[in-house]
Parts: sequence; C-alpha cells; structure tokens
Amino acid sequence: MSIKFEITKQNNIHFGIAAVAAALVGYFTSASWWVILLFAAVYFGLVNVKLELPVKLSWLWAAILLVIGAILSVFSVQYVLLTDEDFVKTTDMVCVVNVVLALAIYLVILFITNNTRLTCTIASIAILAFGFIDYFVYEFRGNEFTYADLKSAGTGLSVVTKYKFVIDYKFLYVILAAVLYIMLVRRIEVQFESAIHMRIISILLTIICVLYVIMNSMSLNTETWEKKGTYRNGYLLNFVLGIRDSFVKAPDGYSKAAVDKIADNFKETDGSYSQSDAKNPTIIVIMNESFADLSVVGDFETNTQVTPFMDSLSENTLKGYALSSVYGAKTPNSEWEFETGNSMAFLPDGSVVYQQYINDDPTSIVSNLKNIGYTTVVMHPYYATGWSRNKVYPHLGYDETYFIDDFDQTKILREYITDQELYDKIIDRYEKKSDDEKLYIMGVTMQNHGGYGERYDNFNQEVYKVGASYTDANQYLSLLNESDKHSKSHHIL
Repeated sequence: MSIKFEITKQNNIHFGIAAVAAALVGYFTSASWWVILLFAAVYFGLVNVKLELPVKLSWLWAAILLVIGAILSVFSVQYVLLTDEDFVKTTDMVCVVNVVLALAIYLVILFITNNTRLTCTIASIAILAFGFIDYFVYEFRGNEFTYADLKSAGTGLSVVTKYKFVIDYKFLYVILAAVLYIMLVRRIEVQFESAIHMRIISILLTIICVLYVIMNSMSLNTETWEKKGTYRNGYLLNFVLGIRDSFVKAPDGYSKAAVDKIADNFKETDGSYSQSDAKNPTIIVIMNESFADLSVVGDFETNTQVTPFMDSLSENTLKGYALSSVYGAKTPNSEWEFETGNSMAFLPDGSVVYQQYINDDPTSIVSNLKNIGYTTVVMHPYYATGWSRNKVYPHLGYDETYFIDDFDQTKILREYITDQELYDKIIDRYEKKSDDEKLYIMGVTMQNHGGYGERYDNFNQEVYKVGASYTDANQYLSLLNESDKHSKSHHIL
C-alpha cells in the first residue's frame, strides 16, 4: 500500500469550489463553522491524496467501503429524520438490522454495475435522497412516506410546487459527510479479476443479508404514526415492513361463491317492499375517543356515577358491548371496521387501513347511503392529515369533511376541542339541511384523547376511584363524566 499527495491546480480549483459552496450553504442553514472548516480540511486531503492498494486485497477494500457506506447511509437518514430526543431511542439491534438492509442494497447495485466506485456513489446518494423525501413528505402532511404512497406518487408530484422546501443544518452535515465518503471512494480503485465471481459472491451475500433482516424483523409491526416507525424500526426497515404488510392473504374458504351463499340467507322475501317505503331518517353516529365502560373488567367504586345519563337511557334504546381491535393507538381502524363491517382480524398486526390499503373507493355504509341519495358528512376536530383522513374520507364516500380549522378552537378541554363543540357543529349542520335532504353525519371526537398523566388549569377532575387511587384513571373517568354531561345537554344520544 502506498499513499502519495499530488497537489495540482485542478485539484485546488475543485477544493475551492467545494469549500465556498459549503460555506455559503452553512451560512444560510446556521451550521457550525468548525464543521465547515473540518470538511474543508478533510476534503483538501482527499482531493489531493493518491492511494495505491494491493490488488490481491480488492475484496477486502470493497467490503470495507460497502460497510462504511451502509453505516453512513443509515446514520444519515436517522439523523435527518429524528429529533435529538428520538434519535437515541433506536436500539442497537434495530440499527444493525437497518445497516444490514442498507448493505443488501449496496450489494444489489454492485451486482448490476460490477464497479465499487459507482456502486457506493449511487447507493449512498439514493438512500440519502430517500430519507430527504420522507422528511419533506412528513413536513407536508404529518405522516411518513410509505410504500402505499408510491401508488399516488403522480398526485403528490402534481402539487409539490405549491410547497416551500426548507432545509436546516442537519441536511448540510449529512450532505458534507456523503461528499467526503464519495471522494474517498473515488480515490480507491478496486479491480475484480472475474466479474462472474464478483456477481456470484454479491448475490450470495445479498441473500444472507436479506435472510438476516427477515429473521430479525418477523415480530415487528409497521409503524405509520408520526416518527414512531423511524425510531422504533429504523426508517429503511419500516418502509420494507410496509411492503410486506401491503400483501394481504385471503382467509381460508373465502370466495365469491361462499359470500353469495351466505347472502342468500338474507334476501328480502316480501316483494311488496320498495325503497319508497323507507322513512330515510337523519342518521348521526358518534365515535367517542377512548370511551370505554371500565366496570366490565372489574368492580371498583367511584365517588360519583361516571356516566349517569348514558346509563339511564332505556326508551327507544338498544345497548350492547363491542370489543375494540385497537388499544392506545390506531383509531382509524375502529372507524374502518364500523364503516365497512370488515374486521382487522384478517389484516397484519400493526397495520393501519387508512394509510396502507385504501387507494380506491371501497363499499361502505357511507357509499351505500350516498347511493340512495344521502348527503354524507364526517367531522373530526383535529388535523386533516392525521392518519391520512383527508385522503381517505372522500374514497369512503363522504361529501363533506370538517377538521380542526372548521371548529371554534377556543372551546378546549385540556389540549383538545371539546365534545360540546363537536356536537354544536353537528346540530348546526342538521338545522341547515333542506326539507328533502337525507343526511348522514359521522362525528369522531377528540376531547378524551390520551395521555392522562398531566394536570390542566382548564379541567377540574370531578371523578375519582375510592380507595387506591390512580392519577391516570381518575383523569380518564372524569373525562368520561364530562362527555356524559355534553351528551345529556345536547340530547346527542
């Protein structure tokens, strides 16, 4: 091995251009000047150095460059996408799996190009660009870029010019690191004596990497809310898990014939009935955030009745219990089960229907009512982009959608818009309907959303468990009591 420095005029020009560009970008991104100076020093060394490595060790140099590239790619993507607080939440094991996954990408490109320099350049730029795409997508809509988004890439590109792109110092740091890595790769020439042998070894190593990733991710679920997918699974792995969960296997015995056979048991036998006989009532549905009757899981005493109004309902009332398929997150799955009558039991654990599976117009109670002339309305006093509701609701058949900006945002309990404000909006829409309008309204509340551990100046907790007391439970029970009061005052139930 030999290392030589050859300072030339052309190299100095390249160095000057790179240093000035880095300094300008650093100025506009408020980057630390010591980082710019360090980059300039390392770049000057790399642009003028000449490395001559033993040909017999070509595989070793190639392996070192590929592993360094995979590690740098994963680190850069995580660093750009996560806050400092979330960055440290990713476990060492998750980092290793993501690095192995990135290495598989490098090996596939090496198999195609048979050129280490070109492989490292293409792979590092592609993975970093992939991370940048996710960053901007999240900034625009509040959800990460997933495999399902590829199906609507055309729509995204059609509106991309309407958004403002803003980069910060993190972008500059990872770009500078990528530039130095690519410069290092370009100074090392790796020659393979046999392209066939190289390709065979590359594909075998790729298979080993893929098997390793599969074995260490079988129990992991795709995360699609906020940045949980990035810090829990690593962004690259989470994206791949989204691909895995996009392919749903039909249940055993499922077929059109089987469905028709079941439907035959429910055919209308009274031929005298027609649609004109229907009364077409106004239908109002309330899905109350986190509402549950805790008495069904055990007896406990509270200082006052938690939901006296709802418990008192008996006239023209049907009551029952339903098991929720979600716990602590993924609210839209409950919406989807109600709207379509389908079950999460047949979908992968951890999946979110709204973000992974709805890209057309499925049959639902909403579409069925719309087909017989109903005006279909949905109201959710939170952000439109949450769980991609702004995209999904039109697919389900909703004519009108109302989100946080459509509500009085001074009507707040703790941190969320109150049930009362939502009910007022529903009643207002009902009173505005025309005499012959058939109306369906779905309301999804936000008031009682977790967590329940903090104290708030705008919320007095009036219900508590007698005996052993639990702060979270007392706040939760008090919120249920508040919802019960709102329901009574508006006769919403």
